[in-house]
Amino acid sequence: MKKICCLLLLICWGCLESVKAFNYDYSQTWVSKMFLSKPDPKGGCIVNLTFEQALDVIRATDNLSLGIPKVVYLVGWQYNGHDDKYPAFFDANPLLKRDCDQTALESLRWLMREARKYHTTVSLHINMTDAYDDSPLWNEYVEHDLISKNADGSLKVIGEYNNRKAYQINYQREWEAGYTQMRIDKLLALIPELKEAGTIHSDAWIARPSEGHNETVICEALYQQKAALYWKSKGMDITSEWVMDYMIGYVPYAWHFNGFNQADYLKYPATVYTGTGINPDIKSSDHALGFLFGTSCYGEPVWLGTDPRKWEKAFIKDFMLKVPQYFFLNRLDRDSVSGEGKNRMAWFSEGVVVSLKDSTVTQYDRVFRQKNTLCMPAVWRNDRGVVLYSENDCSDTQFDVPYNWGNVEKAKLYLVTLDGLKFQKEVTLKKGKLRLKLDGETPYYAIPCCSESN
Repeated sequence: MKKICCLLLLICWGCLESVKAFNYDYSQTWVSKMFLSKPDPKGGCIVNLTFEQALDVIRATDNLSLGIPKVVYLVGWQYNGHDDKYPAFFDANPLLKRDCDQTALESLRWLMREARKYHTTVSLHINMTDAYDDSPLWNEYVEHDLISKNADGSLKVIGEYNNRKAYQINYQREWEAGYTQMRIDKLLALIPELKEAGTIHSDAWIARPSEGHNETVICEALYQQKAALYWKSKGMDITSEWVMDYMIGYVPYAWHFNGFNQADYLKYPATVYTGTGINPDIKSSDHALGFLFGTSCYGEPVWLGTDPRKWEKAFIKDFMLKVPQYFFLNRLDRDSVSGEGKNRMAWFSEGVVVSLKDSTVTQYDRVFRQKNTLCMPAVWRNDRGVVLYSENDCSDTQFDVPYNWGNVEKAKLYLVTLDGLKFQKEVTLKKGKLRLKLDGETPYYAIPCCSESN
């Protein structure tokens, strides 16, 4: 087994040079999922957002996130919604379509085009692993023996969703029968905008052994790599739900980053492998790594319905306390970590230090974050601006500004709103510091007066 594992790693790293050039720098892209619909246990489906409503949320989110580069994967876009009809993914949920379109696919393609106006790439959340017995492809997958099996020859069940058993697709047999390639080719032909998006997300993409076929998990993982390379040959990055060490170089991004430990963060830069968050449900994970090295925010749990009053406050808090720091740290080299447990400090290039004990982010003598109050550079913008946010009211507080502000004497302060930036006032810096009163849970943005807002 050890020799097989070593072989797998050699194959992985041997291919790394050819696959590491991805379409996006995911370390400088906010990646999220947007939940649209799911099957109703009573029949039909439950709709959270239609395609048209999804664009409204994207537009509002673009303003609240200060135009940050975004990739949004749509969950439940197909058939009756999330986890429905796999391994097929060849039609859109008709309940999500616009009234002016003849088909839901037309509405989906419209959304993908329109979202580009808001610094957003819209793509799809699919599944390359699960098979359900009500799928249009089920009979073919059983007839051609494309489902993994237990030692007794029974089909391998890996879960139950929407009151239906999910079966493990056999990656090797599916590939060799040409069905992996068929699924990919058919989806890309069905939705041409996907190729322009250049990215797609595979949920629960996990390799498992097929004892009934005498196939090891290593064998299945090799065919997972083949599938990733095939997506790449079509001009597509494929991202995944969980971090997989054997997919480094093939997959640039994972939804849950629990699988990385501290040594992994130091070994692999965010430009090689990054993720949105550390799943809080897995208690054994080192959750402190999210603060030490930066973590993004999911988006999906807070986008409940089209009325922003239902999600604006929760989104602002989650985004502001995570994403600016995530982007800022991801641009730096990860040098080392000192200390143990809650006393750890992460050391980065350019004099940046993150301290877990007192929840600070500093650059040399300047403090960009103190617990949940921050004045963090918005590195994705070209105006040298800083995000200002605090969970609590800040009365007459001094904030350090980045070194690239130089010796500017004044700054423009804006309120970040659903409708965009709203000018508040001009502020005079005192000894290189911004002295401000901030309302708690309210996002602000400050720009040195010698630059202009984009």
